Amino acid sequence: MLKNLLRGLTAKLRAEMAFIVLLAVAGAGAWLYVQLRSVTADRDDLLRRAELICASAGGDFTAGKLKRGEACRLKIAGLADFKARTDQITAETLAKALADHDARQLTDNNAARRAAEAARDAAHRMEIADAEAERRNLVDREWTAAVNGVAGLRAPPR
Repeated sequence: MLKNLLRGLTAKLRAEMAFIVLLAVAGAGAWLYVQLRSVTADRDDLLRRAELICASAGGDFTAGKLKRGEACRLKIAGLADFKARTDQITAETLAKALADHDARQLTDNNAARRAAEAARDAAHRMEIADAEAERRNLVDREWTAAVNGVAGLRAPPR
């Protein structure tokens, strides 16, 4: 019984083989058509994005006598080179400014140290001159020079 059923089914399939092949070919064609539409949509989307990127960079995707996209590639390469050079110059300028600042800071620190030492020495000389003036009960040239030194002035002429 099962054998007869299979024979009958096989016979019907042979009779309809042309139609079955046609259905398979139509299915494969429909699948290929859908894939082609998807690929076309992706290509169009990429082309639109490339044109937007080129327009943002200040170029034209289809400009001039060059191949499509070549002018845009050159424009973007120029912008990338400009950015790299600008970054390098900025770093060099910043490094020089920091070095100049450090040099000025060192000079200022040395000047402040010398001024503090001079003030300390002037105060010490003033104490000695004040003690000497008090001992002798006389304000003389040395005492005046010590007062001038504390004030940061030159000693009086002789």
